Amino acid sequence: MTQRAHAAPMAEADALAPRLGDWCAQRLPQRGAVAVRRLRASAGGFSNVTLLGELVSSEGGVEGEQGIVVRIAGGGDGVFPKGDLRRQVDCLQRLAGSAVPVPELIGFESDVSWLGAPFYVMARVEGQVPNENPLYHLEGWLHDLDPAQRRCHWLAGIDTIAAVARIDWRARGFADLLPPAGRPPLAHQLERCLAHLRWSEGLGRPYPLLHDAYRWLHAHQPDDEPVALQWGDAKLGNCVYRDGAVVAALDWEEPALGSPVDDLAWWLTLDDSMSTGYGVPRLAGLPTREETVAHWERASGHSARHLDYYEVFTAWRFAIVMTRIGTIFTQRGLVPPQAEMDLRNGGAVLLRQLADRHGF
Repeated sequence: MTQRAHAAPMAEADALAPRLGDWCAQRLPQRGAVAVRRLRASAGGFSNVTLLGELVSSEGGVEGEQGIVVRIAGGGDGVFPKGDLRRQVDCLQRLAGSAVPVPELIGFESDVSWLGAPFYVMARVEGQVPNENPLYHLEGWLHDLDPAQRRCHWLAGIDTIAAVARIDWRARGFADLLPPAGRPPLAHQLERCLAHLRWSEGLGRPYPLLHDAYRWLHAHQPDDEPVALQWGDAKLGNCVYRDGAVVAALDWEEPALGSPVDDLAWWLTLDDSMSTGYGVPRLAGLPTREETVAHWERASGHSARHLDYYEVFTAWRFAIVMTRIGTIFTQRGLVPPQAEMDLRNGGAVLLRQLADRHGF
């Protein structure tokens, strides 16, 4: 397997299992004989290759089995200009034992001779993740719960976002996420996202509305905001639930330091994009925007006073991400070219509505 890992066929997972087993044996000598079995590709994720498997060992003479997840750096043109597995690994290490539940990290490997690209292995957390395809507003296990249970699951996710906002980011070693030269975090994030947009346009076509949104966002930046750790992809689909509780917060590809309201806005935007954005009714029993905001403010200790701004910011960022996902889906033949998924998606719909409301 070469650095084209992201495009590797699923059948290659079988060939990787012995190599991965050898790597795990070196990393986990206390477990005795070690092997990786039933290694298979996961359907989720666009930036990295994700494999699922079972780690079998004979620690203490007793054979045991542990579910694992393997993330391999993707080659070629993905969703983001460049992935950083090391940053994901750092987040898992720094958040271990905190109020934010994350999977246990087994190890990280930068030597590409093992699997053809850098990778890390973490324990698989058993539970249920709300489905996004098909939309959880239309079907799936969350859809099939009674309204009171859906409400509890939603608020458990909001509590997890609040827990991220309460993390002592300096004590946990996240100061390296601060922008250089004392720049305001929001200004730095705007420039990074604009660079992402320009990179995406270089691989596809222009997106004038996204530049209009950037100009509005640049002109209306709030001042004097608190700085907190940001999850970067806070959504129902990144929460592993068990018995109504969030037992793992997944996908730390884009952590940052900035306003804690950003994660709340992203959660609301992603949910709205999968209902309003696709013209389907929102799932009954989920708390309203107002209820959600009030719960988050109580749980986080922060004010959501700039939420309107951050809803534009997150809709813009999501629309940028969807330019790449839509292009990738089209290139892989998953959607027909005439669908124009890079332009016609839930995030773009929300951004157009916000453009009409705010006049950009």
